[in-house]
Amino acid sequence: MREEKEIFTELENLCSSPGYIYVIAFFCFKDTFIHTAGEGLTAETLSQQFDKSRLSRTELSSIIGLMCKGEVSLEPISREELESLASKTWHLLEDLHRSFLGPVDLKAFLSGQVSAESSKSHFMREAIFYAGEGVYKHQYRDLAKLRYRRDAQWILENKGFHFDDVGKVFGAIESLQLSKINKMVNESRSLILDNYLPMFQFNIMELTALCGLESEYVALIIEAFSSEINEGMDGFNSVDDFNYKNAFPILKLEEDSYVSFQGYSIWESQYESPFFWFNSDKRYRSLASKNRGAFTEDFTAERLSEVFTENNVYTNIDIFDGKNKAAEIDVFVVFGNAAIVIQAKSKKLTIDARKGNSLQLKEDFKKAVQDAYDQAYLCSTLLDKEGVVLKNTDGDMVHLRNKFDAIYPICVVSDYYPALAVQARNFLKYKASGKIKVPYVMDVFLVDLLAEILDTPLFFLDYIRKRASFGESILSNHELVILSTYLKQNLHFDDNPDLVVLEDNISSDLELAMLARREGEDCPSTPPGMLTIHQGTHIGSIIDDIKCSEEFGLLNLGYHFLSLGGESIGALNDAIEKMIRLYEKDKRHHDITAPSVEQKTGLTIHCNEDPLDLAYKKLITHCEKRKYSVAAETWHGVSFSPLRRRFRFATYHASPHQQSAEMDGLVSDLPSLADARKIENGKFKFSSRNSAINKVAKVGRNERCPCGSDRKYKKCCLGKY
Repeated sequence: MREEKEIFTELENLCSSPGYIYVIAFFCFKDTFIHTAGEGLTAETLSQQFDKSRLSRTELSSIIGLMCKGEVSLEPISREELESLASKTWHLLEDLHRSFLGPVDLKAFLSGQVSAESSKSHFMREAIFYAGEGVYKHQYRDLAKLRYRRDAQWILENKGFHFDDVGKVFGAIESLQLSKINKMVNESRSLILDNYLPMFQFNIMELTALCGLESEYVALIIEAFSSEINEGMDGFNSVDDFNYKNAFPILKLEEDSYVSFQGYSIWESQYESPFFWFNSDKRYRSLASKNRGAFTEDFTAERLSEVFTENNVYTNIDIFDGKNKAAEIDVFVVFGNAAIVIQAKSKKLTIDARKGNSLQLKEDFKKAVQDAYDQAYLCSTLLDKEGVVLKNTDGDMVHLRNKFDAIYPICVVSDYYPALAVQARNFLKYKASGKIKVPYVMDVFLVDLLAEILDTPLFFLDYIRKRASFGESILSNHELVILSTYLKQNLHFDDNPDLVVLEDNISSDLELAMLARREGEDCPSTPPGMLTIHQGTHIGSIIDDIKCSEEFGLLNLGYHFLSLGGESIGALNDAIEKMIRLYEKDKRHHDITAPSVEQKTGLTIHCNEDPLDLAYKKLITHCEKRKYSVAAETWHGVSFSPLRRRFRFATYHASPHQQSAEMDGLVSDLPSLADARKIENGKFKFSSRNSAINKVAKVGRNERCPCGSDRKYKKCCLGKY
């Protein structure tokens, strides 16, 4: 196997070939656009981007950078020359990829001559360079406006334009390119063209006509994101050196002639490049850094407020243990008995870290993530401690209504970290207990996605609790692939594997939904799976009624429904429909019980129109009996109206199983579950007899409420029903 340096040098020489710019144009046409004969987008057409024969965006950026190190000739080349140069490029990039991991000397490794840390460095470097895109380009566009709101005055004074207008100009570049591409392909009636470069070229007047801004003003914006061909490329001597053309992706070819090869890159630069502007101003550098941190906190809080409401989201909460301030939470979400503790950071990944420098990777990770997690964990432990006091920035006390049974520490970073999920899996040192869950590391783009797609408390919390439960047993380059897997199949995997490796192509439906929501594309705005399987069903109507409830029992009922597979949900819907039809015939009570023995829980659904007080007592009694009969630790009860075909109320029963002679007597009259119903071919089968419950257990006013709230019955559910 050849050395990386040798391959890189050969690739650099190839990229300096006369007319190589036409090879760049060919690859960017082939590998950065979706080619479809129809008008609409589908998940299948979007999956083209995951074709292994395509060059990755980082590979394209690298050969663009190498081309810009030499002289760029605009003299056209023949199709044969183009094909030859393209083929050589593709094979060299394949060799380069293989060289990243290097040859494995098993004997040396086993003898200890090659350290595990060295192997990890190679692996991390490969993961960082070849990680798929974990951010959608419209997210760069939309979040950039918010990120630099506080810097608007500096940008206007130093660059001469309003930052919000950058999106208008970049949108014009994108529209112009698509128009030129479609025109050229339609005129030639083929995807094979002699010259692909014109589709990526533009001038100021073309943009002015599209965006409606003055030409001099448009020129200022282009100037801020463009560079001369050779500018800034002296230090680009390996693929993970700083590539100046990523920060300034618009190339100036001739007077008033520009080229932009990757649409994604210009939107990324809108989000990233101002960092370099501010960093060159020593007087403003510190304030700009402070503004980045404030954006991370504010954006996270704003997006989560749209899910949990403003009343449940707090920022900059101080925790006092005695008289002393012990910790501070950047963003704090309280919902029912769950708490989300978020610490935000805005540290960037350094060039040495991108090169796979093990010590620098760990140092960067520590500053960006580990320190944030350590703070989040400290805050989480304090929240579980008696006597601590929480205060907001005004010094007012924040009173919490409930004790927490689940605390989720989350670290949020403001920049996209390539392979962040892989880095977290390898470097994050954490602790977890019964209440304090496995930490979750994400960037602001994932916060945006979660709040957009999982826009109710039930689904949001269900996802992070399941994601936390998997811990390190899921391996993926970035988190949106794991989110996509949840949306598709509820993070359910056959045979309970120890490790699951996910490919990027599973995320096509999620990307399609975001294009519908953010770009107005005519395609489904909700990914099929978890968010659609319940639509138009009885269980779906129950979920709709409880998905925003903070009540402990209802939240747990929602978790229970969302833990069931499609076949089980279908069986429950069939059962409810069957009970409705039976009620229409005999006007009597009917019920169904479905235990989950392995999980030590279960569900009982009553279908009747009994007065609320009677229906409530009847359901409580039945659930307590069924819970005891199968030695469960929790049980869910649901009352359903057959006339309105709607959810009435629910009960929740949570307590360790204890043998009791009294309960043994009470459950002796219960029909066996096999007699009450049995499952055949995934469907519930009912006996035709009425299954009314005759013995009703009375709940004392001062007894613990059976809903599971840990409060007395008289102060909880007495009088509700």
